[in-house]
Amino acid sequence: MKQNEKIQGIINSIFEAFKRGDTNGIERHLHKEASVWDIFTPELIVGKEQLAAFHKRDQSQKESRGHLTIELGEPIVRVMRDFAIATYCLEFDYRQPNALKGRVRITDVFILENQKWKILHHHEGLIPENQKGQ
Repeated sequence: MKQNEKIQGIINSIFEAFKRGDTNGIERHLHKEASVWDIFTPELIVGKEQLAAFHKRDQSQKESRGHLTIELGEPIVRVMRDFAIATYCLEFDYRQPNALKGRVRITDVFILENQKWKILHHHEGLIPENQKGQ
């Protein structure tokens, strides 16, 4: 299996784990010193303790809403020795109650450690909606 395919598989498995509420399935792909910029959290999240607390809050946020669908765009993966960068978009749609939908641009920075790709940084940003007159 090519490195790009391994990384794409990790990305897909993380979002499937999120939908299932499986925080361990997410955290096993994160470097011990990983950091996250999340669309629902204003502060930078760094390290195992902060990430574990964040994942609990994030699952609580998810559970306060209705059914979630996620449409993941194909990641563009660039591998450079022991590092890789994956860029992709996704669309999410939470149903009632507390319905919410949006489009997100994501960048993941991976590091290869002990023959396993781990996410060192995950960055999310909402894609602005097109507005007439601008």
